[in-house]
Amino acid sequence: MSIYLDGMFYRCSGVGRVYENLLAAFAGNPDVGEIHTIVPALHKERFLEQFSHPMIVPTFVGYDPMGVGDLVLKSTVLRSLRKKVGLYYFPGHNVPLRVPGRYIVSVNDVTVLSPHFRLPWYRKAGFRWLLSRAVHGAEAVVTISETVKGDLVREFGLPLEKIRVIYPWIKEIFFEPPLVAGSPVPGEYLLYLGLRISHKNVEGVIRAFLLLLDDFPILKLVIAGSRYSTPDMVDRWKGDPRLMGRLIEIPDPSDDDIARLFSAAKAFVFPSFAEGFGLPPLEAMAADVPVVCSDIPVFREVYGDAVQYVDPNRAESIAAALRTLLINPSLSSDLRAAGKKQASKYRGNQLMARYIDLLSIHLEE
Repeated sequence: MSIYLDGMFYRCSGVGRVYENLLAAFAGNPDVGEIHTIVPALHKERFLEQFSHPMIVPTFVGYDPMGVGDLVLKSTVLRSLRKKVGLYYFPGHNVPLRVPGRYIVSVNDVTVLSPHFRLPWYRKAGFRWLLSRAVHGAEAVVTISETVKGDLVREFGLPLEKIRVIYPWIKEIFFEPPLVAGSPVPGEYLLYLGLRISHKNVEGVIRAFLLLLDDFPILKLVIAGSRYSTPDMVDRWKGDPRLMGRLIEIPDPSDDDIARLFSAAKAFVFPSFAEGFGLPPLEAMAADVPVVCSDIPVFREVYGDAVQYVDPNRAESIAAALRTLLINPSLSSDLRAAGKKQASKYRGNQLMARYIDLLSIHLEE
């Protein structure tokens, strides 16, 4: 069975990480034939370096995700594939206005509709319209948590039987990192990994770190991830003299970079206001790093009791949890052990099989 797997979010946000996992899994499965994919030309060199499997057939385009090119022009490329593929799969909500065949869409979150996602009302309305037509036109909708499943039923009236929950999985590199040189950042540090965007509460991370400066004079804060806009909250804060030499930025890190950063992190901090799943904290747990994160329903679903929960609205709450971890080796050790056990529930083989099963069902129809 040959399929189309949309790659417009490659190297961009959590959808991109889900796409990379799916592409690697499908390419390595003998039941899947050719995998056609469209990827922004900006990432061509990196894509070809990462994915050289002969069954992967990429097309590189000169437009970005969620623009006119993605939603309109992409249809021309998809039409050229209609005799080659039996099913179109979109790991994100960027389904073009015309799809020349049956498709499945993954909805990873509806955080754009959250008050914590700062967009003008008309752009939120546009997102709602695009997502509504994407999910109602799909053969099936995959989502990555029971929390998001509930959101889709509530926001868009989708029938429960149309939605399938399949959790993302953690790449093996984080369970068993390669034997590489140590961390790219010397000394002791806290780590945040993710897109630099308002609903992920990066500013809350920085404010919490400021409350720790005096008690931990050699501690650093590493923020690893891409900008969503320029300038952003990190750009506004990094000129603060208190943060000079102590706030480290690592834009667009590779998996090897991330594994190396995990290797020496004292704690991983992820106090998002809204998420659909939250893969980075699980990657940290797999790599034996204790996690501090926000007390929101989806994190309770995914992480259980393996993390230290905080109030994301209060920098003092985030700082207090981090301080406790830094001064209490016993608690840190307990969280590492619990995190490793929790992360092991999200290894790939069983979850990959559920995707293959889903594709098989809809290709046979």
